[in-house]
Amino acid sequence: MQIDAQPEKVKKFYFLEYFYVLLKSVQVFSRRERIFERFLALKQEYQLGESRYKKLTTDDNIPPKRIGRYEYTFNQVLAEAEEYELLIDYGLSVSLTDRGKEAIDKYEVEGSIAFNRFLFQFMERKYHAFRHLLEVCNKANPEKHGLLIFPIYSAYRLGFERSEIRTSANLQEYFYALQHQLEKYIELHLGKRLSLQSKNQELLDKLSDLLPDTPSQPFEANKYAVILKRVRDFWLQFFLQELYNYQYPLSTFDIWAYRGKQIGVFHITEVYPGFRGRVLYPLSILVTTTQNEQFQDLFTYQDNLRLYLHQPSWENEKFQDEFYDALYNAYLVVHQLNGSYFVSLSSVRERVCYNLKIPEYLFDEYLGYAYRLSFSAKLKIRISLEVDKLPEETKLEYLMRPPVMIDGKYRNIIAIDLV
Repeated sequence: MQIDAQPEKVKKFYFLEYFYVLLKSVQVFSRRERIFERFLALKQEYQLGESRYKKLTTDDNIPPKRIGRYEYTFNQVLAEAEEYELLIDYGLSVSLTDRGKEAIDKYEVEGSIAFNRFLFQFMERKYHAFRHLLEVCNKANPEKHGLLIFPIYSAYRLGFERSEIRTSANLQEYFYALQHQLEKYIELHLGKRLSLQSKNQELLDKLSDLLPDTPSQPFEANKYAVILKRVRDFWLQFFLQELYNYQYPLSTFDIWAYRGKQIGVFHITEVYPGFRGRVLYPLSILVTTTQNEQFQDLFTYQDNLRLYLHQPSWENEKFQDEFYDALYNAYLVVHQLNGSYFVSLSSVRERVCYNLKIPEYLFDEYLGYAYRLSFSAKLKIRISLEVDKLPEETKLEYLMRPPVMIDGKYRNIIAIDLV
């Protein structure tokens, strides 16, 4: 039986907490304008941005243009919530259904992970998008368990100073260097030898409206950022559609990948240590059944295939040992690269999640257990966790490397000693 996947029909937002924020707003108010006001306030409280990352800043005075963007997100969340029968939209007023009330209870009693898995049932029943993406991963790179890579290299990373890029010929030199770098990564990570010369020419043709006809002629400096964005999106789309055969827009892929990360179906990151670009890999399998206790049954399809999440239990002593080993080995690698005693906890987390194929939320939870045990003389390692700089102390608007909350405190650097 063929499963009809319709990932492109999803509404345009990333965070599943938006559903909770909306439902809580409808729980308090019935009039649409009051619901939107409450939605905005909770959006701020839960740091929900329009991008793929949590917001660090708050908007005391929201500009009219941004209000329009927030109204768009509000309407998108409202429409999708109604598709899942979490609420009923009457136009000027909105009311919760019993399912919507159940969703609120799920979040407040069992937590956000249980809430996300509750929503997963309705998303997957309607769109089958997670299964589709999982099958794409497995077909595209079976040798590396579905790993997808999306290299992103700026001109600076390839040795080109911005001050030296003034003409069309200068840009073409960068494009050719980027072409060869991508060819190397495709061979290294996907085991394929490809020439991207024709694709590079296609890119140049697509940029003809932004580049002067004569190679030695300067291009308009105010178009530089637009040119680089087109270059980045062109190659991302090439990897996605032509190498991995995901025949939907990059924006659709992003929505399902980052929603899947929140549920634990996938892991996706743009900050994997030692790699420039995005990395995505599955944390789940599609089989009819499994006896492996590390996998949790999440969804059954009409053709009797089931989607299982990799959710190893902390009660499993063998897995505990695997976690300690992976944690210490990841620390050593980052420590040797940086040469400092305390290293980035985010970099360590990325390596552990990849090696053990566990979601970020399990790493955070299990690191807390390991941290407390390390002071009881029961482990061969001693873990030290500190905060280098709090997220709100940075100048970034969005948080790409979230810290770990341990014992009520944020931590973002780690050191490990053998006892």
